[in-house]
This record gives sequence, C-alpha cells and structure tokens, in this order.
Amino acid sequence: MPQKNKRQDARRDANEPAIVKHLVSLGYLVERIGDPGDLLVWNHESRHWILLEVKVPGGRLTPKQKKYREDNPDVDLPIVESEAEAERAVFMR
Repeated sequence: MPQKNKRQDARRDANEPAIVKHLVSLGYLVERIGDPGDLLVWNHESRHWILLEVKVPGGRLTPKQKKYREDNPDVDLPIVESEAEAERAVFMR
C-alpha cells in the first residue's frame, strides 16, 4: 500500500539514460542521484567524483536548482545536454 506524503521521484530528463550508458561505456562509475545534481561520476584517472546536471536541449533549471547555484557559487556543477558534453565535463575535471 502506498505511503502518504512521500515525495515522488524527481522526473528524469529523457536524454539521461543515453548519457549514463555512454559514460559507463567509457569506464566511468555513474550513480544517479537527485540533489544537488543528477549524476555523480567517478573519474578513475583523476580519482575524483564529478557532479553533473543533465538537461534536455533547451531545458531550464528549476527554482530549487537556481537557488542552489546562487547559494553555492563555488560548486562546480556543469550542465550537460549530450553524451559528448558529459564526456568533456568528466574528462576535464
């Protein structure tokens, strides 16, 4: 029986599965999270976790996402829309 007052999972962007599949095929460890970004990616070479925000092309940040960025201007949280952008974002960090 469903529990009341439980937050539904946030809606995922349609391009996220392809981005995850691409990063995994390159050997990265990818965890789907919800806040403050969508994906947590382990770069084996740099030995760092990289946080990514996935958006469909033309997608906008939610008010909560905008506030997080305003409150934490030093946090590196790239927005990626494609497999190539995600690959570059992870490789460069």
